[in-house]
Amino acid sequence: MVTKCIRSQAPTRIDLGGGTLDIWPLYLLLENPVTFNVAIDLFAEAILEEGSFPSEVELIAEDQNQGLSCSWHELRSHSLSLPPELALHFRLLRFFEPKKKKNGASIRLTTRALSPAGAGLGGSSALGIAMAGALSAWAEYPVDPKTLIAITCDIESAVIRVPAGLQDYHAATYGGLQAIHWEPGSHRHERLSESLLQEMQKRLILFYSGKSRNSGINNWTLFKEYIDQEKKGGSSSIALRFQKIADTTHQLIEAAKKSQWDEVGLAIAQEWEIRKTLASEISIPEIDCAYAQAQKLTRVYGKICGAGGGGCFFLYLPEPPSAEIQRKLIAIFQNHGIESLPFHLVSRGLEVN
Repeated sequence: MVTKCIRSQAPTRIDLGGGTLDIWPLYLLLENPVTFNVAIDLFAEAILEEGSFPSEVELIAEDQNQGLSCSWHELRSHSLSLPPELALHFRLLRFFEPKKKKNGASIRLTTRALSPAGAGLGGSSALGIAMAGALSAWAEYPVDPKTLIAITCDIESAVIRVPAGLQDYHAATYGGLQAIHWEPGSHRHERLSESLLQEMQKRLILFYSGKSRNSGINNWTLFKEYIDQEKKGGSSSIALRFQKIADTTHQLIEAAKKSQWDEVGLAIAQEWEIRKTLASEISIPEIDCAYAQAQKLTRVYGKICGAGGGGCFFLYLPEPPSAEIQRKLIAIFQNHGIESLPFHLVSRGLEVN
């Protein structure tokens, strides 16, 4: 019997520019670092039920077909063998459970995600925010959005064993079309207008390569290379490229604010060209071939979402495409084994009911 049910949803995101700059302390080494992203309706969802269940604690990753049952005593111990798909569930529950003043009832925490695993859309971070939001409500331990982001980021970093980027948590928490300025001591969240969000919707097409990637490992490789070169002194090549990404992302944001859609496309293309020089495995041949064909069909720009190496790729068109052009672009990518991924941009972030 279920006596309490808490449902939460958090959006994933398309990163338009400035990815990887969101890793601490990398952004502290750059001038005016910024990331630009937009929330999409491939939601991560958490359902927390309290009541009478066969086990005291049940953790279920529905879309990953994984489940775990244990007692409260086992939850608090370090003896459980966890499937990787449930490590974030386990650690978040173990963080919030001691905050609850009255405990003892059995709980079931179920999650599901609409974003494909390893898509580069920030799915694991959105799932973390959805779970943290539900667990905060269950434990009656309210935290402000910035604190919720900090808790979730720290716990996910402990799970993946490398520093986690921060932009995904901001998209999942706040939603909308946003610029995140990485400033010392705080992260300034700049939300762009709803009208710009709707204009961006008309100009984006999203694809999924079917090849999962590991953002933590890819970003860590770039981060480590940056720090290693910094230790050698002087202005390293990778440091200059990261600064160019930051500068180009500022140009992208300013162009979007002014509805200069051609300049938005040029900035996206420039950011992608710089990013591809960071590592050879950032793009994959299938995407490169499909993108080259798309550019022959019409004026279009694009880049891989997240850290690269597979996952999702988006196309941006300065002029909203006709239904015929959109159909042809989708066919080009499908011919390379890359499927279109329907989505809508969303202005809302985390919701807990």
